[in-house]
Amino acid sequence: MSLLSLTVELVAGVGHTDKRGVAILRGDDDLNAGPQYDKIESSSLGKRLRHRMGLWISGVQDMRGKFHRFKAGDAKHRDCFAFIDLEEKVRLYGFTCHPLPITNQRFELVVLTTHAFKKENETDKAELERVVMWRNHMATRQALREKFPDKKD
Repeated sequence: MSLLSLTVELVAGVGHTDKRGVAILRGDDDLNAGPQYDKIESSSLGKRLRHRMGLWISGVQDMRGKFHRFKAGDAKHRDCFAFIDLEEKVRLYGFTCHPLPITNQRFELVVLTTHAFKKENETDKAELERVVMWRNHMATRQALREKFPDKKD
């Protein structure tokens, strides 16, 4: 049995700061945010999504129709996050975390896991369950530790 090996990759073309960043989790077929984002990266949709990521990184709070956390509802989904494009009915789902609790507690990261086309108003809870599963996966925690070593000198 081989161990699952995942990687965390910061989204290129977005101005990450010491307070916030956006990354993609890669390494399993179920993690479709990366491959789908790669397909649209240079399109107008990719540019719109990067703009929304930049807004969030700059400190803008939830913006209806652009990005949001899942604060209301089930407590286990409160760390879930979505970047949205209403025009093309696209969602990039992920979770928020603080990968540097020792050296930079304030740094918050959105880790994108899944892509979905959403045509209905209500969020498909199965999408959020996939996000929670990947957030809690041991391989995800290992990939975050490798990308963001959190050691004081």
